[in-house]
Amino acid sequence: MTENEIRFEEISKKLDSLCLHGEACRTCEKNKCLVFFSRKVANYALAKKVTNIPQGCSMIPNQDLKIYSEKEIIEALALVLLQCKDCRDNHEEDCSVNIVRTCLEYALFGDKLPYRGSTTMYFLDAHKSSERIGKQLKETFIQMKGVHKQ
Repeated sequence: MTENEIRFEEISKKLDSLCLHGEACRTCEKNKCLVFFSRKVANYALAKKVTNIPQGCSMIPNQDLKIYSEKEIIEALALVLLQCKDCRDNHEEDCSVNIVRTCLEYALFGDKLPYRGSTTMYFLDAHKSSERIGKQLKETFIQMKGVHKQ
């Protein structure tokens, strides 16, 4: 996957809309925030034209317990999943898309989900984690996929 195939600008813009702007956090603790970190990853990948960030997953602030808009997180996660190229056995944990996806999973599910290199398998795992959210995520993904093909 090359940086030209990934819509980092679109991802970054969507992530900007997730920021709570102090509503849930009296002061911004940037490096402890899932949204800030995922924006940082998307912007870094865009600026440096890289798709892999060594040890990026190990830096995810997975202790962020803020409550984000579920609808907005689902939309952002669906957008990120559109960038996944069903890499199967070539899946890399430190792929920038994977790092952003993992941040959004923590915000939505409270934990990360396995990604087995396939969006189809991912939707099955999301459904197992939460039937309601898994269904909404898949429906949002399908709707966005139709829009992005045009």
